[in-house]
Amino acid sequence: MRLLFVFSLFAIHFLTACGFRVPEIQEGGGRVEGQRLVQEILTNITCDLRSAVSDLRAAYPEGTFLDTWGAQMTLTLSQDEKVGLTPSVLWSPLTPTNPAFSLGAGLNFSSDAKRKNLINGYYLVSDLVNARCSDESRSNGLFLLQSDLLLSQWLFTAVSAAITNTINFKTTPLVVKENVFQHQVTFEITTTASATPTWKLKEFTGNSDGNFFSTSRTRTHDLVITFSPASEEVIKAVASNGQQRSKTIVNPSRQGAELHFSTVLSGSIEAGIRNAFQR
Repeated sequence: MRLLFVFSLFAIHFLTACGFRVPEIQEGGGRVEGQRLVQEILTNITCDLRSAVSDLRAAYPEGTFLDTWGAQMTLTLSQDEKVGLTPSVLWSPLTPTNPAFSLGAGLNFSSDAKRKNLINGYYLVSDLVNARCSDESRSNGLFLLQSDLLLSQWLFTAVSAAITNTINFKTTPLVVKENVFQHQVTFEITTTASATPTWKLKEFTGNSDGNFFSTSRTRTHDLVITFSPASEEVIKAVASNGQQRSKTIVNPSRQGAELHFSTVLSGSIEAGIRNAFQR
């Protein structure tokens, strides 16, 4: 049993040192590398929006129904790190004949550290038309929202549906501002590793089955972009000199805001249920 006690001390030390730390956004490096990764992702999203709208304007110089719309964007970055240690020992006492009795024992130590970061932004389509990014400003990575998000493809599909009257996106006195459309991209990458050293002494066998050490890291990057009519709202504010001033702000339509919120919320619920069943 002394062997099992040594395993237990090692497991507690390992989990205390590493198992409960907050996961990093980036794969390696420090704070600067994390900031660089997030900046590259946000830059790629903005550039993809600009390129998609610019391509649409080039194809339809007279404009489309999207000219008076806005795009609400939510980027969710999630990291989930799991570490587990499962030491076990099998005692098979020696007897004059073949051993007829054995006793197995084991311990299970595990930890699960999660981190979620969310960024929300709002763009007017009219502000994106003439703001195409240069090729040098995009990182062009292989994954995790650093590559082509195919947003332009979806915008052309929506405009084509409007032109053929498959669906009416236009805002007229007879049409309520309820028509919206959405683009969602999710990347999920999981890395796992395990190790099981096994040794046999005279009467004891260590880690005869199962994984002695296991670890995994799951990165989920989720992007939701909701296009909806932009609604103007007049707000009143009091200036420093005491005078009351009015200011017009632009917000997404109620239908667009509600759809966007429900999509982001359902994604969080789905991830929670999936993680619960994976335990």
